[in-house]
Amino acid sequence: MNRLEHLRETHAAALLRTFLAREHGPERTWAAGGAAALFARFAEADPTAGKPHLEWVLRLYLSERLLAEDLYKVPETLHLFRRVRNRLPERQRALTAYEDLPSLWRAIAPLAESPSRRARAAAEREEARAESRVLHEDEELLVAIPRTRAAAMWWGRGTRWCTAAEEDNAFAEYTRSGPLVVFIVKGAKFQFHAPSDSFHDAADGPVEVLEVLGPHLSRLEAAGLQGLVLALEPLAREQGALSDEAVRSALSDWGLPLYHLPEERRDAESCRLAVAHDGDNLAYVPEALRTRELCLTAVRSEGRALCYVPFSLRDRALCLAALGNGASLEDVPDEHRDRELCLEAVRRGHMLRFVPFALRDAELCRLAFETGGERLEYTPWALRDRKTCLLALDNDGYQIAFTPECHRDRELYLAALERRGCTLEFVPLEMRDFELCAVAVRSEDHALYFTPPELRTTLATAAGVDMNAAHVQGLLEDELAQLPFAERTRERCLEASRKRRFDPGLAPHILRDLETCLEIATRGVLLDKVPEEFLSREVCLLNVARDALSLASVPEGLRDREMCLTAVRGRGDQLGFVPDPLRDAEMCQAAVAAEGAGWDEALRYVPFALRDRALCLEALRARKTDNARGRLSDVPDAWRDEELCRTAVSGIDKWNARGLLAHIPLALRDAKMCREVVAAHPEAIVDVPHALRDAELCAAVVARDESLRRHVPAALRESLPTRTLRASTPTEGTAQLTAPEEAKPKVSP
Repeated sequence: MNRLEHLRETHAAALLRTFLAREHGPERTWAAGGAAALFARFAEADPTAGKPHLEWVLRLYLSERLLAEDLYKVPETLHLFRRVRNRLPERQRALTAYEDLPSLWRAIAPLAESPSRRARAAAEREEARAESRVLHEDEELLVAIPRTRAAAMWWGRGTRWCTAAEEDNAFAEYTRSGPLVVFIVKGAKFQFHAPSDSFHDAADGPVEVLEVLGPHLSRLEAAGLQGLVLALEPLAREQGALSDEAVRSALSDWGLPLYHLPEERRDAESCRLAVAHDGDNLAYVPEALRTRELCLTAVRSEGRALCYVPFSLRDRALCLAALGNGASLEDVPDEHRDRELCLEAVRRGHMLRFVPFALRDAELCRLAFETGGERLEYTPWALRDRKTCLLALDNDGYQIAFTPECHRDRELYLAALERRGCTLEFVPLEMRDFELCAVAVRSEDHALYFTPPELRTTLATAAGVDMNAAHVQGLLEDELAQLPFAERTRERCLEASRKRRFDPGLAPHILRDLETCLEIATRGVLLDKVPEEFLSREVCLLNVARDALSLASVPEGLRDREMCLTAVRGRGDQLGFVPDPLRDAEMCQAAVAAEGAGWDEALRYVPFALRDRALCLEALRARKTDNARGRLSDVPDAWRDEELCRTAVSGIDKWNARGLLAHIPLALRDAKMCREVVAAHPEAIVDVPHALRDAELCAAVVARDESLRRHVPAALRESLPTRTLRASTPTEGTAQLTAPEEAKPKVSP
């Protein structure tokens, strides 16, 4: 096994689990093609041949020190690092010396500065200020709110902020939920955004508000900015000292998340202001205050808040309003999933899987694919025309696996290979010429595995792949992969099959013989590799539990009760491919009880009417496969009693701990439960009732993540270890804010 394959095998599944648990924005579409596609997306972040830095990138993301939205910064940063590495001190020449992307950028940016970047034209300065609101300015401190993208780029010159980027600029996305506030403290730049709870230095790394602005807060208050001061450090002082006016300003003007307010201060008015500003704040509204009116306000602000609306309040009108603002159809009760609501839902992409089978007609599927990001496996076979398949391939090359064979020609294979080189395994051997193979290898170097042996050296040269690299050599160790295509005979393939080492992608023509196909199928084969004409009941039953997408490859006419039960007993999340009439209590019980899973949980596909207490309890229990575990958000709130909630928390890992407490009733969140969740995922401290944030819990959280100190009550802060701040240099390039070496988390080699 080569190094890249080892990384894929070691990290791909965890990467997908982490990604799906963490990402709910536009980046979530990266996971549409499953673990392999997502891994390939991250692999692209290392522009170096052989991907020597990929493990560092993966470790950053898996340890929550890299945001998916910042992945675009990695190639440029790594390219610059390699260019200037020899000019760095020797101890800084290894990537493992850097805890995150900002710390790497701080080290290399001074070596790449251009004097021209520091030159500010008077006209640009005047225009940027005209498009900004300057809140305060004196000889030491400037505070400004950029009102336009251009102004944000000007204020952010010399920083690594995504709101200052020329491409993929995130200014509009951030300012939809609240203003961006730029602070220039003695020449060093910082940016604050209350809704996302972020205060970052010029290198785009998190820093302590009080360490930077502590001496200046009194001046800001004197300037009438009490609401901003509260939003900056909501727990820095005793709550009794805060005026109602400051609280309301922090919530409505600056977008302070409601979780910063102690529960006793979350009255009806505060909740209304918070929810009107950002519907996601509904998660922190006491259950007794979640009225239909407030819930409607929430989903009109942010559709995904629908998952926090009590099930009894999810009527058709409220669900329609939520879908119009980006809600997921999976949170809409089955009885409301009519044609109008489903048409609204599929405009957002990735919703076809939750549309009742009877409504998946030509018009609805066409709209789903034209919107982008939809998948063929949820589309009726009769509607998979050439245009639809091309739209699917434009999103994910692996969709060739679900493209009818009658459409698979050179054009479609090229479309697939340009996005996923390893889909070369689906291309007939006689079509694997230099052109197609070159496209595949340029897309993914491990596609070399499926190329003609006699072309590999030339292909590697053309694609810039080092044939002597360990990971490339490891690719080609398979005995069958070393043989010329003409020598991959039936006998050799059957022998490999008997040893459980036959890869159909190396000899797809072998499966075109019925007798051979049946023999190999008895030992196990992925159904997406079996020719359509041989997808018999016998072959499908033997292999339908093999992976998370097997049932999707079974012809619709064969998806009867026995076939579907076999599928979901092996992989519970295949319930999503079971026709609606077959999703009865027995089918759903089998799915949620399955230990195996693909990349999804089964409970989300169970009809709402069948989600009784016993089934939900079974779905929530710990699994050998973490991602097979059900989510508490899919459990009707009427069943969320102490036993179910403790079952959901028991043995929780950090992927499933994210957001879990927000779905547990406040009255049930006791110290033991909170400690267990926070131990798995420190950021869950925002969901811990303020009265339960004691010294032990807070110390453990801050030890794991220094930036979470802002969630520690004022009375406990002095007892926690403090971090020292290195003086910032008054340059436009980077602000020097770092923790001492002993306080920094270490990157594993």
